[in-house]
Amino acid sequence: MSENTSGILGKLKGKRDVQAGHSPETAAPAPREVVNDATGYGVQIQPANVAPGAWYWQATRVRHLTPQENGGNHHVYLDAREGAAGVGPDGARVNGARLRVTWDGGEQIITVDKPANEPGANFPMWKWQVCAVECLGLPDKELPSDRVTGLHTGHPDEAPGNTLFHHSFHITFVKTKAAERVYTDSVIYGVIHNGAGRTAVLLRGGQEVARQGLGIDEAYRFAGLAAGEYVVALEGTDLKSAPTRMNGRDQLQLDLTLVLKQSAIKGRVRNGAGRTVTLLKNGGELATQIVGTDETFSFANLPAGAYRVAVAGTNVASGELKVDGVNEATTELVAPAAGKAVQHYLLLGPVDSPRARAHLLLAQDYILAFKPAFGFSAAEARSASSVTILGGPQDVAAETEEELRAGGAAVQRIGGTVSEVAAALAARIAADRAFG
Repeated sequence: MSENTSGILGKLKGKRDVQAGHSPETAAPAPREVVNDATGYGVQIQPANVAPGAWYWQATRVRHLTPQENGGNHHVYLDAREGAAGVGPDGARVNGARLRVTWDGGEQIITVDKPANEPGANFPMWKWQVCAVECLGLPDKELPSDRVTGLHTGHPDEAPGNTLFHHSFHITFVKTKAAERVYTDSVIYGVIHNGAGRTAVLLRGGQEVARQGLGIDEAYRFAGLAAGEYVVALEGTDLKSAPTRMNGRDQLQLDLTLVLKQSAIKGRVRNGAGRTVTLLKNGGELATQIVGTDETFSFANLPAGAYRVAVAGTNVASGELKVDGVNEATTELVAPAAGKAVQHYLLLGPVDSPRARAHLLLAQDYILAFKPAFGFSAAEARSASSVTILGGPQDVAAETEEELRAGGAAVQRIGGTVSEVAAALAARIAADRAFG
């Protein structure tokens, strides 16, 4: 055993050894309460298939070692014990007991032979190896065993002592007698929100044991269950419950919620072909995409939330785009065009026009919200990638609008009565979209 293993010895000490071949037949008369704190690391326990009243090796405790306990190791530490009066909660260690470690393409037999102040046996895992462990017991007294699966070291850093490829687990197997009477009266029931029309699946040891279609009430009910550890999953999704242990006679209400991921955000980036657009949520980057030659983009399979789309390398970004997990939102952005020095220009009518002065007053909040360049000059407007014309043809001629479009600018006109102009500007501010 490596020197670093000393960090866990104080917490993983054996109580007393049992000499090989002289183990007492006083193990617990019924299966123990199972503690598995490693489910968050993908570790599961597959129950042994044993007849009522038969002896077997039960995986009673599965632990992921803390950084302080592990000290940088990458091992599976193992113990095999059986009951003995007055010798700890799990009984005494069974020296000479064998455990089988398997992985894709290989296996190894490990023997319990360490000193009493250390775990009974250990197996070092290498990078990307995914292991399973079961207890065989003494060579002349082999019994069925629970199987612990999903053991590997490829977990993220947690603290000094637990880093990528340096995680360890401790597993205790106890010789146990299965219950003489098997109860099959447990019930797991509940609602899977957003699950109508889908199928709920009940798993035990990773294997499907029952399934049920969800109606409009989204309710399910699995009855007639024997003691064991179960998981409720929703077919076709990654939604599943944490493992829950049933005793064969209890009932559990287990409600789940499917986070819908069917929304899409689509749009167009004028002057954007070949540019990169970024999908943002809460200020963080979620995804990027190259804009096609048709200047369009699409982000799909989005859960509910508020998003923005930004054009990389520019200060161009959409307003807030809210989706509910099912619907679709659209936006149109204008990227700087080649040879255009101004991003957005607000063009008003002649400076001496009372209507232009009135429009300028109406546009104050719009200007503060979106900060476009603004003025009364069509010549200045020609240097912009996008132009908002405020007023009708009597304020800015239709010919001027066509010249701006022909020059490569995206143009929108906001006209009408004073109340109509005010309402259109307010709507753009409320939508956080300056253009379109």
